[in-house]
Amino acid sequence: MLEILKETTVWSDGSNANHTYLLDGTKIVAYAKSSDNSIQVLRTQIKIDKRYRTFVKTKHYGLEKFIKSTPTKSNTRVFKVQSKTKEYFVELSDYNYTCTCTGFNFRGKCKHITAVAEKQQSPN
Repeated sequence: MLEILKETTVWSDGSNANHTYLLDGTKIVAYAKSSDNSIQVLRTQIKIDKRYRTFVKTKHYGLEKFIKSTPTKSNTRVFKVQSKTKEYFVELSDYNYTCTCTGFNFRGKCKHITAVAEKQQSPN
């Protein structure tokens, strides 16, 4: 599931090099540089480490073009999972699960995916 996140991290060295990222799960597809807002498309997607960093969902005209041009997967299902205070989205695609929660970003698994998988396997 593609999403656009603006980094809001306050760096200890006082720099303000926070970019806006187009992410596919935990991998960077493209980003807009904070200095001149130019779009950089990655040939190979790299995993982003979100530890000790803060992000907010945002809109970005240049990065939104990539979302509109990306073909939708016909064999993908998205489930909304409500936690105590937040809601997360679990995506099932080609028998692989991804989740928008922080736990999945760090460990590659989470209780939201477990809950959806168990619900999918139950007869009712």
